[in-house]
Amino acid sequence: TDEKWLKYFSGTESHNTIQFDNRDQMPRISRYLFGEWLNSSISSNTIVDENNEQRFEAGYKDKLGVAHSRKVVLQKSELFVTDTISGFNKQAILRWRLMPGDWKLTENGTVLGNISLIIEATTEIKRIEIVDGWESRYYLKKTFLPVLEVEVNCDSVITSQVSW
Repeated sequence: TDEKWLKYFSGTESHNTIQFDNRDQMPRISRYLFGEWLNSSISSNTIVDENNEQRFEAGYKDKLGVAHSRKVVLQKSELFVTDTISGFNKQAILRWRLMPGDWKLTENGTVLGNISLIIEATTEIKRIEIVDGWESRYYLKKTFLPVLEVEVNCDSVITSQVSW
């Protein structure tokens, strides 16, 4: 494929994570090799299963001092994802890749039928919108999918609640 799509599909922009200052967490060295690999900043890699929920937490700090930790809590009909971010310069964009459908933007998230995705942050949310994204489940094939983007401009704790 051409460079544009190679960069997109292997980069941060095409994943359910946070992109800091419009860059990838690990710079590309060659077509299949990345540099400055991230090291975990949270030592536990255990999934806790108790009280009718599963929990997991992971985090890293990159070479530029940006820190990101993510706590995931799965319950019977809800998923809570808490991202704690710090150390970036200008912006952080949280992306949630949505299943294809007619998602409706709300004041603090998006809905599709009985599925809702609600976003809260400890700082001001500068932008929340649904943008065009792509997925590639098979080599040489890409399909459209909507992506919810949430932008903040300073250190924050962002909570995403998915209900179904």
